[in-house]
Amino acid sequence: MKLNSYKKISFLISGGGSNLLEILKKNSKKKNFEVVTVISNNLICPKIKSILNKFNKNVLIKENQRVLQKKSFFNSDIIFSLGYMKIIEKEIVANFDVINLHPSILPAYKGLMTQKRMLINNEKNYGFTIHKVSNELDEGKTIYNKIRKISTKDETELLSMHKSLEHKFVYKQLINYLLS
Repeated sequence: MKLNSYKKISFLISGGGSNLLEILKKNSKKKNFEVVTVISNNLICPKIKSILNKFNKNVLIKENQRVLQKKSFFNSDIIFSLGYMKIIEKEIVANFDVINLHPSILPAYKGLMTQKRMLINNEKNYGFTIHKVSNELDEGKTIYNKIRKISTKDETELLSMHKSLEHKFVYKQLINYLLS
């Protein structure tokens, strides 16, 4: 599956960036899109910086950003939020195609601590949702979701299963979105 022309994507992260790292690794082999910007409100892990420097030499990397600025995305076709733990500014949402990876099956469990809340409520399933970003928290049209049965009562184990599920499917769904 190869795109006819490279889409330019910016990524937003907050944590360790394991989903972004998986996406970058897969894209370094398949080259389905160009990474133009990676922004975090924290430090970006050395592994991500290393792969960006190796395969995406012209990428704009911004760390410890408290406020997103429209000019950081001027060359972006899509902004993909991967575990970005801040509300995205209305000006950004209004002017760009912004999608988000959320760690639950929306509309259930908007916000934080989704796995813990699922276990407390004895949910039967877990999963993730990729959705368009709107001005409301974890609202917006669902693009894709993946659901699996919960087989543990341990939060750490569920989180690990959840990350594995994301790592397996998010890149493919990003490419499907780019092709749509």
